Amino acid sequence: MARAVASSEADWEDLAQDMRLDLWRRLSKFDPNKAGQNTFAARIVGHCIAVIIEARTAPCRDHRRCPHSLNELLKNKREKGPPVEFGCLLDREVVHRRTGVPSHSPEDLHDLALDIAAVVSNLPQEQRDLCLQLMRKNLTEVAQETGIPRATLYESVEKLRRRFEKARLKEYL
Repeated sequence: MARAVASSEADWEDLAQDMRLDLWRRLSKFDPNKAGQNTFAARIVGHCIAVIIEARTAPCRDHRRCPHSLNELLKNKREKGPPVEFGCLLDREVVHRRTGVPSHSPEDLHDLALDIAAVVSNLPQEQRDLCLQLMRKNLTEVAQETGIPRATLYESVEKLRRRFEKARLKEYL
């Protein structure tokens, strides 16, 4: 299991530093009436190692589950053509599961753009301006540029959300 956690000398140094930091942060909870220093330290370090192993071998991060990166170039064995990216060979749903990003066909994206444009064009001017700003900037940037408090903008964004939900575009918000 150690290979799943650290593969190089630098990894081991980083892990040791993480464990020391975790122990240092928890020293205030040390009670000599409950356990000795060595027992306390062993438990903290053991717990830290278990958490690190669990995090690094979680199914969503476990490199052993799939031997290829989505961007890895693979030789085209059937046709004598150029190498192809592994991600191009996968079904859209497989890519979606691996990346968490829904994949849409070009036609779906075109339809979505038309639907969004229709909703935006029917908004009152103030909401339309806010919507267009939020397509390029985050809420904090818009608040700083316009001088409108974020709390007020949150209310406006909630109104925009309702408009887009009415247009059945909730999954894209």
